[in-house]
Amino acid sequence: MSLLKERLEETLGVTISDDSLREAIKLSNSEQLAIKELHDLNKFDPAPLSGLDLLTATFMKGFNVNKLEGIALVNKLIGEVKEVIEQGGSPFQPDTPRILLTGCPVGIGSEKVIRLLEENGGSVVCFESCSGYKTLDMLVDEDERRDPLEAIAERSLKIPCSCMTPNEGRLDLLGRMIGEYRVDGVVDLTWQACHTYNVEAELVRGYVKDNFDIPCLHLETDYSSSDLQQLKTRVTAFIELLDKRWT
Repeated sequence: MSLLKERLEETLGVTISDDSLREAIKLSNSEQLAIKELHDLNKFDPAPLSGLDLLTATFMKGFNVNKLEGIALVNKLIGEVKEVIEQGGSPFQPDTPRILLTGCPVGIGSEKVIRLLEENGGSVVCFESCSGYKTLDMLVDEDERRDPLEAIAERSLKIPCSCMTPNEGRLDLLGRMIGEYRVDGVVDLTWQACHTYNVEAELVRGYVKDNFDIPCLHLETDYSSSDLQQLKTRVTAFIELLDKRWT
């Protein structure tokens, strides 16, 4: 981290002080808390936001250069969604199967699995991924007595990404989210050639089955649309299985 700081200062012609780092940490934490609160609204049943809407809001927030303005926009959206909840609104029926999507990160342009799940009768209520809850669940320590670079590095190393081993933090987070979001089924998405997530797929399946006795579907695909029909067949069968558990 120190070498990175030095290189940035040299390349950009700036000075990165400890005080400026601490201010940036506080701002980043505030942003994460706002986005986390938005995600947490889907703990309501039925979920007030579709998975695609939640993805869009989170993904587009990343293009907002002014973080304060971005936080204000997220807070405004939170207020609007809370009004929808108070009015009993939702894009889903009360008995729609609630799905947790884990695995590789998803963004706009690579959301085909989310679309398939929701177009065929499911509700993607949460994302345990690097583009979802995984990075929102842990803040950087704001203790001013600490070296801010050390605090940033510590938080980064604690993120339960599949490139870390052992990665028990991912299973712990999955377990908490399954309970808090009242999940009916888990879909584990692996992009082709993302071997670290592929390696963990069987571990995730076993953990979900042994601890929660709910269905878990592992999908391996890429960004193209060439396998949409094959994926649709598997997704439809998975949601039919979830529907049967409701009856």
